[in-house]
Amino acid sequence: MSFRFNLRRAYFVSGYAHTYEDLKKIQGISYNHHDDSSVKDLDIVKAIPMMMRRRLNASGKMAVAVSMEAFRHFEIDKVIYASRTGETKRCISLLRDVRMDGGVSPTEFSASVHNGNIGVFSIINGFHGETTAVSAAENTLGAALAEAYASLYGEGRSRVLVVIYEEDLSNNIMPIPQKVFYNGSFACALVLEKWQADVSSVDDFLAADSAGGEASDVAPEHYFEFDYVREGCTDPVDFFRDLKFVNPDEDENHVAERES
Repeated sequence: MSFRFNLRRAYFVSGYAHTYEDLKKIQGISYNHHDDSSVKDLDIVKAIPMMMRRRLNASGKMAVAVSMEAFRHFEIDKVIYASRTGETKRCISLLRDVRMDGGVSPTEFSASVHNGNIGVFSIINGFHGETTAVSAAENTLGAALAEAYASLYGEGRSRVLVVIYEEDLSNNIMPIPQKVFYNGSFACALVLEKWQADVSSVDDFLAADSAGGEASDVAPEHYFEFDYVREGCTDPVDFFRDLKFVNPDEDENHVAERES
């Protein structure tokens, strides 16, 4: 099944690429840079209130940061967080505490749940819309976009934010495949709307694309088609890097849309 979206903006944050544009410049498919220290100095991360920031792990900071940046610019009526690794490190730490007959921190326990990060985002921004936390192993990207598609076309949402983030588990002694953590900690986000083109334009676009021709003359560059069967288990970082989409320039009109 194919999902068709209008892509308004893409975001990415990691230790090796601080923006979506930085990610697009990276060649190859392995990102063995697990140093997240540079992320804490980014403006979008420092925008998270200190008391809330302290509750978040590296990928949680990145996820909340890109969410806040998107929310600052766009009116969003549903937010979807998707992660395969979630709060794995925090859960391991809690289990070790239990094993050592130590007490479990209530704060750490409350932050270990899968929807903890999206809750932090909601509190900071006063967001009262619907939020959903998704996890589907290697199909997490596909599940997140399926949820977005259902929200836009089934629930009548006007604009959905999809955030996909993962922890760096490379230093944990666990039987976890390397492909789960070889991208290190990262967060990527898409601001999605319904595809508004008429049917003939969509058909022309698909025909041009399948024929290997230039589809840019038929549909705008923000047209976004996702084949769940073919791309559902695609690595999120590879998927974002290979998108043909180019973010519009930041300008006063772009910021004013969120403030209006």
